[in-house]
Amino acid sequence: MTNEQATRRYFTVLVPATIMFLGSSLAVKLLDEAGVLPLPGLYAVAVIPIVAMLVPFWAHWRYMSEIDEFLRSVQLKAMFAGLALVMSLASSWGYLEFYAGAPELSVFWLNPIYWIAYAVAAAALTLRYGAP
Repeated sequence: MTNEQATRRYFTVLVPATIMFLGSSLAVKLLDEAGVLPLPGLYAVAVIPIVAMLVPFWAHWRYMSEIDEFLRSVQLKAMFAGLALVMSLASSWGYLEFYAGAPELSVFWLNPIYWIAYAVAAAALTLRYGAP
C-alpha cells in the first residue's frame, strides 16, 4: 500500500467518525437538556460518542502500520507533542485547581485538545521535514 492510499483510507474513516462524534455529542447534550430520557437511557445513548471517539485512535493505529518509516517518525513526533501538551495542561491545571482555587477544567476537553495539538504538530513537522 502506498502512503497516499494509506492516507486516503485513514481519512475515509476519520472524517465520518469525527462527524459521528460531534453529532452524537450534540444529540446527547440536547437529550440531556430536554430531559426526555431517564438516566439509564442517557447512559446508553452516551456510549455512541464514546465509541465514535475511539474509532480515530484505531484508524490512526492502522494508518501508522501502513505508512513508511519516515512518515511514521513524523506521526510519532506529532503524537508525542499532542500528548505532552495534554499531560502538561492537565497536570498544570490540576495544581492550579488544587492550590490556587482555579475553576475546574472538565476532562472532556482533553480529547479535542489532544487532536488539535497533534494536528498542529503534524502540520508543522510536515513543513519542517518536507514530508509528502
